[in-house]
Amino acid sequence: MSKKLNDKMNVYLANQEVMYIKLHNLHWYVKGKSFFTLHAKFEELYDQAAEILDEVAERLLSLGESPIASFKKALSATAVKELDDVPVSSVDAVKILLKDVEYWIKDTKEIADLADDEGDKVTSDMFNGYLKEYQKLDWMLKSYVE
Repeated sequence: MSKKLNDKMNVYLANQEVMYIKLHNLHWYVKGKSFFTLHAKFEELYDQAAEILDEVAERLLSLGESPIASFKKALSATAVKELDDVPVSSVDAVKILLKDVEYWIKDTKEIADLADDEGDKVTSDMFNGYLKEYQKLDWMLKSYVE
């Protein structure tokens, strides 16, 4: 594994670690007519983030690398912006998430392509699977706010 792929995967991991907390924030603080729907969706998404965290960390370990495993390191590496502990409207919550999902799509594509270029089909397949889910989520979120 190249240093570039290792670094990109660790930033991805850090982003997922911070997103796990951010999704909890949205889950707890979302307000409005869509509360029940979004409360459940945010729970689904933080459960998915937990699975991704484990998969990416274990993939790094299986390739002889060291995953970011402290919140201090994750916060210093992440591109995800944390949220304050304040209520957020349903529409604003979806817009916040949509911005992150658009970033995830770009970042995930880069990792899949980089892994593919290095001949690492397993990592490429893994990230292409994430990409499929993120693109579907992007479509759904955009449909919600339009």
